[in-house]
Amino acid sequence: MSNYELRDPIHKRIAFNEFERGIIDHPFFQRLRFISQLGFIQAYVYPGAVHDRFSHALGAMHVAGRLFGRVIQSASDVCSRLSELEIEELRNRVRLAGLLHDIGHGPFSHASEVVFPNLRELPIDWSAWKGEPADRQAVHEDYSVLLIQTLVRDGVLESEMAQDICSLVHADVRASAWLIALESRVPGLQKVLKGLISGEVDCDRMDYLLRDSYFCGVAYGQYDIDWLISSMGVEEHEGSLVFTISENGVRAFEDVLLARYHMIDQVYCHKTKMGFTHYLEQAIIQGEINLQIPTQPHAYAALHDGAVIEQLFEAARDERQYWSTHLMRRLAAKRILRLHDVVKEEDRQTLAELTSMCDKAGIKWFTHSIKKELTFLGEAPEKTQKIFVKKKKISGYELVPVFQYSDLLQKYNEKLQFTDFFVHREDVGKFAGLV
Repeated sequence: MSNYELRDPIHKRIAFNEFERGIIDHPFFQRLRFISQLGFIQAYVYPGAVHDRFSHALGAMHVAGRLFGRVIQSASDVCSRLSELEIEELRNRVRLAGLLHDIGHGPFSHASEVVFPNLRELPIDWSAWKGEPADRQAVHEDYSVLLIQTLVRDGVLESEMAQDICSLVHADVRASAWLIALESRVPGLQKVLKGLISGEVDCDRMDYLLRDSYFCGVAYGQYDIDWLISSMGVEEHEGSLVFTISENGVRAFEDVLLARYHMIDQVYCHKTKMGFTHYLEQAIIQGEINLQIPTQPHAYAALHDGAVIEQLFEAARDERQYWSTHLMRRLAAKRILRLHDVVKEEDRQTLAELTSMCDKAGIKWFTHSIKKELTFLGEAPEKTQKIFVKKKKISGYELVPVFQYSDLLQKYNEKLQFTDFFVHREDVGKFAGLV
């Protein structure tokens, strides 16, 4: 039962219960009010993009609940194997996974990950981890697991529920014995639930596309969320649960993929944002600001954007601190060219020509690259969810993989890789004299 409700510009009303409010009120979650959703896009590109990870997480929880409700509605026969109490427990886990999926983000989100410690240094309870932790740099999802586990130690979450939430937000965490037992009765259940949190049409993507486009004032991220959810469902196929979409919902599904494609190109990889993200990363790496990422969970939770901004302002008082000075004074580098696929020989040659030209002329330059997977649909089955279209026949229907059904998805089934070539601001005139 929902005891509380708040207003939201995207979903209008978001309801939550007493237990969820306890987690929302916890300092770990409240900290997300001070982690911007889009970093320097707000300050330097789209001034209306003032939203934060806090509002996005609330929206993701709301969408996760809607998606779960649709799953239960569409699979009444399957769900008859579960009790009402078990269904309610699953609903709680899914909503909380949506709420907590971003709790581990550091200051300015992905930008601070360049100085994250090694994964093995985090005091995570590895007993639920799938195998030994890899020898790699930690990412925000790892910190999400750490903070969720700390909520158990703080008496906010029960251990079993926390493990299931972690298994939905992180691929390397096993589900609890309770959820595994349910999986034995309903094969594919855990994979479907995980798909609601991190999949091809998940609560994260379905919220941030609408929210980011709304606050940026652009139309690229818009799609019909109500129609898409109403067209979704789950069915048993070859002994396991799979996602389905009705034929008249395929276009809404395609719209989500197109919306993400255009938002990546026009917003998330905006040239100014790419350049200033590089500035921030260099200010951190080269020690112009002292950003130490602690492994202790409460110390990590004390970090937020404001602490970094204050350091940047202080560093920018000294003009010898190049990256901080240019960042805080909005002295952007000049993007000369965007290369869309540097693995191709033509792009590699272009990049080599640019670097050689600049080096010979003493022009300072840098590149900033980003890689995004638009969709895993169409790849090997073990790498992706199975999503089927319920294609009508003269008698009944058949399940057709959505990738085979949609010509548009086949066209857009690609890796998005951008490499922007920038020239330092003070050398723009010198570069112009070369071309």
